[in-house]
Amino acid sequence: MEKIENIFRWLSESLDKIAALIVLPGISIIVIVDVFRRYVMNDPWIWSLEFNEWMLLLIFAFAIPECTRQNGHIRMELLVGNLPRKLQDAFDVIYICSAMWLFYLLGSHAWEEFLFDYELNRITEYVRLPIWGHHLAMFIMCVILEIYYLLRLVCALFGYEQFSRTDALDMGE
Repeated sequence: MEKIENIFRWLSESLDKIAALIVLPGISIIVIVDVFRRYVMNDPWIWSLEFNEWMLLLIFAFAIPECTRQNGHIRMELLVGNLPRKLQDAFDVIYICSAMWLFYLLGSHAWEEFLFDYELNRITEYVRLPIWGHHLAMFIMCVILEIYYLLRLVCALFGYEQFSRTDALDMGE
């Protein structure tokens, strides 16, 4: 189980670093240059808004696995942390099953859109990015999250601590 966790940790941390260290600074630079060109030179880049929208979606797709791995999603820690251990386990199972269902739906839709866009070779208007690239990134993110949540479900049901608790709850115990 630790090998699988280490592989997932490496994958999610790598995607998160790409989003944080490459994509986000790239967006910032393009916005700064575009604002300068628009207001000083009266010559904006027509493609920059489209590019930045796509890169923000890519940041989301790359960052959510790491957020999930760290259990960084919003929830009522005050409520859940003060419940008996058995009820916390029940909340974990409900949370995991809900997340698996949500990412299954999102992933299956992304896959259908990927096939449709790839078949038609659809591209964006200005930057000429393949539209299927975004749907493929969303599908891959969903597959990673499905695997991770399946592992968390197994660990929550059998009491393995490395997947089933947040760091905040572990420190408090």
